[in-house]
Amino acid sequence: MLLGASLNFSTIRPVTLSPWLLGGVATALLLRLFRLDAAAIWLDETFTASWVVMPWDEMLSAALADNHLPLYFILVKAWTVIAGDSPWALRFVSVVFSCATVPTVAAIAFTLSGRAAAIWAIWLTALSPFLIHHGQEARMYPLLAFLAAVNLLLLARFVTGKSERLHVGYLFTNVAMLATHYYAVFLIAVTFPILVILARHRWRDWAPMLILSGICCIGPVLAAKYLATPVAGGNYEGIGLIGMPGMVWGLLTGYTLMPSSAELHRLGLRAILPYVPIVALVLSLTTVAVASALRTMPKPAWTLLLGVLGGVLLGPLAVSAVFEISINPRYATTGAPAFIALLSAGLAAITETRFGKGIAVALVVLISGASLAHLADPGHGREDILAATKWLDQNIPKDEEILFTSQEFALLSNYHWPKRHMTLYPATKKTIDQNNIQAIAENLPIGRKDRVFFVIGRDWTSDPHDLLESELRSRFKDCGGTAVRGIRILCLSNK
Repeated sequence: MLLGASLNFSTIRPVTLSPWLLGGVATALLLRLFRLDAAAIWLDETFTASWVVMPWDEMLSAALADNHLPLYFILVKAWTVIAGDSPWALRFVSVVFSCATVPTVAAIAFTLSGRAAAIWAIWLTALSPFLIHHGQEARMYPLLAFLAAVNLLLLARFVTGKSERLHVGYLFTNVAMLATHYYAVFLIAVTFPILVILARHRWRDWAPMLILSGICCIGPVLAAKYLATPVAGGNYEGIGLIGMPGMVWGLLTGYTLMPSSAELHRLGLRAILPYVPIVALVLSLTTVAVASALRTMPKPAWTLLLGVLGGVLLGPLAVSAVFEISINPRYATTGAPAFIALLSAGLAAITETRFGKGIAVALVVLISGASLAHLADPGHGREDILAATKWLDQNIPKDEEILFTSQEFALLSNYHWPKRHMTLYPATKKTIDQNNIQAIAENLPIGRKDRVFFVIGRDWTSDPHDLLESELRSRFKDCGGTAVRGIRILCLSNK
């Protein structure tokens, strides 16, 4: 009731009852359900799948120790009691929250820019390749996007005078975000200067809930310091400040029109070069649309949206200059509702001219094309674990030992091949280089065996220059392996 009272849904009834919204939500649902379980569970999803089958206390401990906050996993575990833990069931929770984001972002656009912008927001949210991608993963980002959208809607209603104050619902949303992902801190932090600019004379109406929200930020900070491992995620060397336009590009097009994680880890900045022409063109068109939004929207509206988006994008980059934290488009999820609302306002304004209609068509075609590319191959850029599983089943007995180099791949293989005899080699976590490659190759545990199979995957940290594979091929005979996307299986023989 408190949250409903804060939102005051009567103000968005013109959008809520619109066939546009019903069609948009239905489209969002169909797109997110389409081939929902077509891709194998990937590395990050194995954490979700492994944790939710644990007892409650063990799950919470495992999540906090591995740099994850618990709300999403609590919800998924509760759902699996009813639906089971199949890939489809695990991912369905994300489908629900991703679809719920559609009317919420529409309400933001309606509050700040009017009906035309709201209609654009409906379809940009429903068709968003970024939101579709995460809406088909068993991860916390759709929940985070939905909560960020509710948070922004409450702020939008307040700064436009449609709500007298920030109610307990605003605090509840912030607490929920802080229990979902550490990077919610950036959204809450940037809200203070925004409200000082837009509503400093009404500080009694917003300060209590914002102060309490700030106090709640202490919880994730303490969890990060005392419960979590030192480093979460991974950074890509050589990216630097190019990470911000990369995050904007991810929010706009998802992940089909950018390098894979493997390419970024191996090549750094060079990996983006083939994409530069289309990125430059599309971001230029997006800039025109955003400029139109800034020109036509009331100052409180564009200040709020730009402030939120800027804080979400620049906050991690600023902190990463001092502390080692990860930069990745998915960590900008809390900025997705603001980005879509801003773009929607711009498209609503520029489509009044023929030139503007061309820009709008080009952006819609790009966004739709990126979404279709994702749906055609939901596991794009990731290890083809299904093809590797098929080859292993056809060629290697279940009881034969298989070596692999990467600790990340160990997590993936232990989930997908739990009945196989898998051995990490080298046994200790180390990066293979010119100083240790000879010793590692000489001590390969092949002994009197006729052959040894070596599975190589996610090796950009363990063997970033492929030294081990080259050395092993020079020392041993090839007895027939295979290669699928992201995974190489070597068969090595002494004979």
